[in-house]
Amino acid sequence: MSDEPLRKPPSPTAHAFIPGPPFDEARIPPTRVSNVNTTSIPAAVESACRAMANVFNPADNGYPYMYTRIWPDGWLGFSPYHGAIQLAGRHLDALLAAEDALGVELDEEVITQHTEASFFSLSAGPLPCNHSTPGGPLTSVDEHSIREAIHGLHALARYRTSDRAAEAAEALITDIRRFWSAKSDWDQDAVRAAYGLPMTARPTFVEGVGRAIGPLTKLHQATGSGTALEMAQDLAAHATERFFLADGSYDADRLGAHTHSTTCTLSGMALLASVTDDLGLLGRVRAFYDNGLRVIRDEVGWVRERHHPSFHPEQGEMNNVGDVIETALILGRCFGDAYFEDAERYLRSQLLPSQVRDLSFMDEAPGGDERRDLRTRLLGLFGFNAVYGHLPLGKNQVTPSIDIVGGATASLCAAQRAVATTSGGVTRINMLFDFECDAVRIESPYTSNALRITPKIAGDIAVRVPSWADLDAIRVDDHPAERFVVDRRLWLRQPEVGRVVAVRLPLTERYLTIHHQDYDIEARMRGDAVVAMDDLGAGLAYFPPLS
Repeated sequence: MSDEPLRKPPSPTAHAFIPGPPFDEARIPPTRVSNVNTTSIPAAVESACRAMANVFNPADNGYPYMYTRIWPDGWLGFSPYHGAIQLAGRHLDALLAAEDALGVELDEEVITQHTEASFFSLSAGPLPCNHSTPGGPLTSVDEHSIREAIHGLHALARYRTSDRAAEAAEALITDIRRFWSAKSDWDQDAVRAAYGLPMTARPTFVEGVGRAIGPLTKLHQATGSGTALEMAQDLAAHATERFFLADGSYDADRLGAHTHSTTCTLSGMALLASVTDDLGLLGRVRAFYDNGLRVIRDEVGWVRERHHPSFHPEQGEMNNVGDVIETALILGRCFGDAYFEDAERYLRSQLLPSQVRDLSFMDEAPGGDERRDLRTRLLGLFGFNAVYGHLPLGKNQVTPSIDIVGGATASLCAAQRAVATTSGGVTRINMLFDFECDAVRIESPYTSNALRITPKIAGDIAVRVPSWADLDAIRVDDHPAERFVVDRRLWLRQPEVGRVVAVRLPLTERYLTIHHQDYDIEARMRGDAVVAMDDLGAGLAYFPPLS
């Protein structure tokens, strides 16, 4: 490991949450929200896509809002700390993935608006920039948004065959090479000279350019770019030399307090390792997932928003949860079904329930576009939730950020693709969601009284059996499951195409203790879904209380 000291500029967003309009701090929130989803990935994605189509700020040239508030009143706001591409890049990645993975119908004008916002942020040069006033000029080069820029450009190149986006991405990579190196970090003076703007660097490599490993890998997959792959590999080499160490340990001083940067760098390294068959890198990812990640994530996949004494310990961030799910899905393909079980539990118990699907409790105040029709426009968001609900204990307002819906939705699309996969004549059912593809139709035991599998092509089917399931209680078309089990999978050998196979798989009920910094939170599980959970009396909870 290099003796070179870690960079430590102050974080430009450590205190970046600009207060919204005044509100009645004495209001008591309702105990629970309604319409909580624990079963449907497509329903969550479709709702999120509608939200991402309704967050454009007319006072900012139609670029997306960043801030919002849903309790006690509704509000949308501009951020001087996050460029337009921070929102638009993530939203393009998510919207176009939803179209591809689930067939979601998109309004092309929405894609055009997000594209215009992205290229505005890139108009000073290849690196992304922020603007500090609505409708104002670019004011600083932003290292943090490099990830989001490449995400959006990759999506346009992949799903809209945009030469402009592919060329912009290549130019961006060239400028990373020009101004950054693992040995000397950013030459900020040279950036200022080239762009005529100061550079906003982040406290650590992981909070900065390290975040770009995943989208660079996606860009390589989309366009075959060798420069993107080489850049991703160089960033990953630096990440494993200095930050994600062989012992898998977590250290907020080393990685940075902003935990989304840690989780998205981790998921990016996992994707790169899977694409390049780099077993050494994949092992490093696994070591951190199995060890260090436990410091910031709990037993149902919730991940704290920041790991710092000044930040609320019950406030999580939902695209962090999505990153962990994406990482688990890749590890599941390589290291076994325990990781797929993690992914399904995190989806059912945290990411899906956390989506804003009920705003009947939200006051609608008079005002301009920032107050208009928000009970409709803000449905589908993801945000800074507690494990038990929208409102972390001790807080008196709920303030998601619009960018988070993009990250969470892209992860849901990755999960949808991984529910069942087919290769080598075998269809592997990895998670027990309702699902249909060219090879199989699945009816989930969470939405009916059995797992029903209808083969659509010839071949074997291998069904993951969760660790909590009682093998003696499982029946396959009224036969004992034991005869079908190989390595904790039910193997259906050449089932008849078009004939339903009914698997009676009782969803075991059990209790789970969720360990947080200041509290142990009890939950009752049915399979991998929460049916009741302590909410600490915070209000706006997803689940009924245990009592």
